[in-house]
Amino acid sequence: MFKALLARARQGYRTASYPAHDPSLPALFCGLPILDPEKCVSGCTRCVEVCPTDALQVSSSGPALDLGRCIFCGECAAACPADAITFSQDWRLTASDRAGLVATGDCEMRVAPLSRELRRLVGRSLRLRQISAGGCNGCEAEVNALGNIVFDSSRFGIEFVASPLHVDGVLVTGPVIANLMDGTFQTY
Repeated sequence: MFKALLARARQGYRTASYPAHDPSLPALFCGLPILDPEKCVSGCTRCVEVCPTDALQVSSSGPALDLGRCIFCGECAAACPADAITFSQDWRLTASDRAGLVATGDCEMRVAPLSRELRRLVGRSLRLRQISAGGCNGCEAEVNALGNIVFDSSRFGIEFVASPLHVDGVLVTGPVIANLMDGTFQTY
């Protein structure tokens, strides 16, 4: 035990510097998509065909990418012969409603400010209950990493709690399977 404490003391301060500085991301990170309708070749559907989630649609007005369905694999950008689809390093992907998740060449991501009631509700802290809905455990590992000393979500007032009696919201990870809908969510 003493060796573990000594090793941790030698590591020093390790929390990420966000929000004072932007996070450092790997070179292959796929962030906010940049869609250029002028570069889009009419009749070319190669980029649509390689999309594993059918998130990309190409029409006469150019490409449209549904970020609610996109897994940011970059296959569409690699398959596009005219580079009409590229992914930037911009990690700020937000939307206030479902329609705001559809990226086109002529609009940017926009977020409406929180209502007064919502700011009052979650203004000081947010307590979440994480529910695994039958996934591969990848999401759970990422949620667990939010509490470590590097990301430290508690400094933003986000806490994960064990009891559904003390929560402000529920975080569901993995695909929601039919058996889960039969009883688990009814207790919340």
